[in-house]
Amino acid sequence: MERKSNMRGTKSVRPGSGTFVRGAARLFAVLVAALLVASARTGVPEAGEAKKAPAKEKDAPGGEPKKETPKKETPKKDAPPRPEGGKEAPKGEDAKKTDEAEKLLAEKEKKRGPSFPGIDPAFLVLPRRGERPNTAAQILTPQVREMTEKALDYLAKTQGPDGGWGDMQFKPTNTGVTALACLAFMAEGSRPRVGRFGKAVDRGLEFILKNVKKGSGIIAGAGSNELGPMYEHALSTLALLMASGDMPWKSELHEVLGNAVDSIKKSQKLDGGWRYAMTNQGDSDMSVTANVLWVLRTAKKCGFTVPKDAVEKGVKYVEKCALPDGTFRYRYWGLHASPSLGGTGIIALCNDGSLDHPLIGPARDRIAYDYQRYTIEDLKARRYFVYGAFYASLGMYSCGDEYFVPWFRKAVAVLATMQRKDGEFFDEYDNTVYPTAMAAMILQVPLGYLPIYER
Repeated sequence: MERKSNMRGTKSVRPGSGTFVRGAARLFAVLVAALLVASARTGVPEAGEAKKAPAKEKDAPGGEPKKETPKKETPKKDAPPRPEGGKEAPKGEDAKKTDEAEKLLAEKEKKRGPSFPGIDPAFLVLPRRGERPNTAAQILTPQVREMTEKALDYLAKTQGPDGGWGDMQFKPTNTGVTALACLAFMAEGSRPRVGRFGKAVDRGLEFILKNVKKGSGIIAGAGSNELGPMYEHALSTLALLMASGDMPWKSELHEVLGNAVDSIKKSQKLDGGWRYAMTNQGDSDMSVTANVLWVLRTAKKCGFTVPKDAVEKGVKYVEKCALPDGTFRYRYWGLHASPSLGGTGIIALCNDGSLDHPLIGPARDRIAYDYQRYTIEDLKARRYFVYGAFYASLGMYSCGDEYFVPWFRKAVAVLATMQRKDGEFFDEYDNTVYPTAMAAMILQVPLGYLPIYER
């Protein structure tokens, strides 16, 4: 050990410095060895070693050495393909065993039927599918995609400066029409501030929130239906519920939705249903009642309190509107049924958890029969065709691909004859925004992005 010096200008050597030097030397030796191993693997010659020319190499004319052509390795026929990283791909037998296990579990759950994890009918567990579906790839044809793009572009272009949308009968802007446009963009996969139409969705929902009336909690603006704002209020509540999990920056959203649900409960009429006016006085109608039940079920799934008797009274009203042939009357004391109400009847009857309700089968079969029997021109000439087709898409989708796929193909054929050059659809009063939003949702059902479509 060297002597330490306390004199200024003289460097002192600490005890143990020799150990440090020896450790550094070992580390350097390890690094050199690692480089040598790496060079050996890649074929790089070590220092001082010249490259050896191939023994059979001959000089080409002109004195230049002939370039060696690398030999191509022929893969073995029986060797399975390897993915990147050198790991073996999963064998087909494992995939088959997994599919067989899924099928056995599916058959077992099918025999058991839908089950409820609790006493709340808003939550239920459906049997798993026995096979992997490929429906979307089959029915999302280039024509369907092109129609969808044109419809969404039309909606994006018609958004107002205040973030809302209006229509021919609902000027200047309307919360219900705005809610449908936002739902159409959500069906594409966009969310508030996220996705291709994220900005439009964010502005639309902001418009809806600006039209919440203090005290009553009703969501309706100046362009609401002159008969009453229940449609606007219900659809706006539905759109906010669907987006509530994607808007953490809106701290007031939970309170707004709670007040909106309370105003719906207070407006239930004595006959069990709802209508345009936000009051419990007067008669109900089938269409508004089905929409409200749909919103209440969604609110319950999102954690809001919905009395069970309110849903049961609403379902009983729908049952009174039903006819034995699977059609529904606009009001229970009416004489004639409306073809556009079949889908609304199905989703209304499902809202108490009764997926095997005896009226669902006839309603489903009647819709399937109508779309099979009538021509494209016949269906196109129906009053409120797009409106009825939108609710039929909800009902038929819930019944499975066996019923939904044939219905969807016929509905697309009808919609293809109705779409105008700018991408919009229309109704009898030349409204173009809300029919386009509904048509866009129909066309995007196979994507599965919008939770309003359930099975």
